[in-house]
Amino acid sequence: MLCGIITPYCANAELVATPFPKTYADISFVDKVAVQTEGYVPFMDKAVYQSLDIEPGEEIYTDHAIAQFEHEQFPDIAVIPDTPVEPVSPIEPAPNIPQPTQPNHPVSPTPVVYSGATIGGGHVTENNIVRDESCYLAARDKNFPNKIYTTGRYEKISPAFEKAMITVFRKEGRCGTIANDPCGYTCYGIGSSPKCSGVVVKTRTEAEDFYYNRYWQKYKLYQLPDVISGDIFLASMASGPATAIKQFSKFLGIKTTTSINNDMINAVQNYNGDIHNNWMDVRNDFLQQVARNRYNGSVSRGYTNAIILKRKNGCHVQPTEPLTR
Repeated sequence: MLCGIITPYCANAELVATPFPKTYADISFVDKVAVQTEGYVPFMDKAVYQSLDIEPGEEIYTDHAIAQFEHEQFPDIAVIPDTPVEPVSPIEPAPNIPQPTQPNHPVSPTPVVYSGATIGGGHVTENNIVRDESCYLAARDKNFPNKIYTTGRYEKISPAFEKAMITVFRKEGRCGTIANDPCGYTCYGIGSSPKCSGVVVKTRTEAEDFYYNRYWQKYKLYQLPDVISGDIFLASMASGPATAIKQFSKFLGIKTTTSINNDMINAVQNYNGDIHNNWMDVRNDFLQQVARNRYNGSVSRGYTNAIILKRKNGCHVQPTEPLTR
C-alpha cells in the first residue's frame, strides 16, 4: 500500500512466471525408457506405449540376448558398430539351401510314437503330419540356463508353442538396452522401438501373451505340423514373421509367400527328410551371413550357440538330457 501511494514507479514491477517441475507424464519417450531401464519399475505401469503391428520392411535382424551374451563374454569384439552394414538381400535365404529331394538329414519313414513324460502330457508321434499333439521334454544345454521359465499356461493349449517359449526364455532372459540396438529397451526379445515391436512388456506372462497373439495366432503358425511350427516361430522372432515365412517357402521349393497356406502345409507333410534339422542348417547359414554383414562377425558364436539350442529342442527331438521344472 505504501509503495503504491508514495512511489508510483512501483506499479511497473512485473511478476516473473516460474514453471512447475516436470512430472513423469511430461518427459519424453526416450527419458521414460531410460528411467525404466535404471530400475524404476513403478513407473512402468503407466500406459504410455502404443502397440504397433509388425509390418514387412520394418523387421530388424537382431537377437538381443545373443548380442548381450557376446558383449559380456568377448567385450573386445562383441560391439555392434555405430553404423552397421545392412544385410545382403535381407529377405533372401542362404544360397546353399538343401532341397526337399536332397535332404541333409534323412530319417526313417516309420513314425516313432512315444508315450513317456512330455510337454502337453500326451504322446508324441514323430512325423510331418500331426498337429496339436505333445512335444518331447526340453533338452539341457551348456550355453544357456537349464531352467524352465514359462508359466505353463499354454502347455495344454499348444505344446509346440509352449516348447518354443521355453527356448525363448532361456535365450532372452534379460530386460534392458544394448548400445546402438535399433530396437531400444527390450524385454524377452520384445523391443520397444516402433522399428521392432513397439511394445514394452514387464513380465513373462505378458511376453507369452504377446507372442501367442501377435505371432502364433496372427500369422497362423499353429496351422503348421508340430515338427516345424515352433521352428518357424523362433525364426519369426529373429527375422520378422513375413521374412521367416517367405524364407521357409523358398526352403520348401514352393511359390514364395509371406503367409501360411495349403501349399506350404502340404509341402511339409510330404517333405522327404529331416525337415527340422535341414531348416536349422538353412537358418544357421543365413544368420552367419547376418552376423558377417550387419555385425562384423561379433555375434557369430552367439548365433551358433542359439542354433545348437534350437536344434536340440524341436518338438519331435527326444532329449538325451531332459530338462524339467
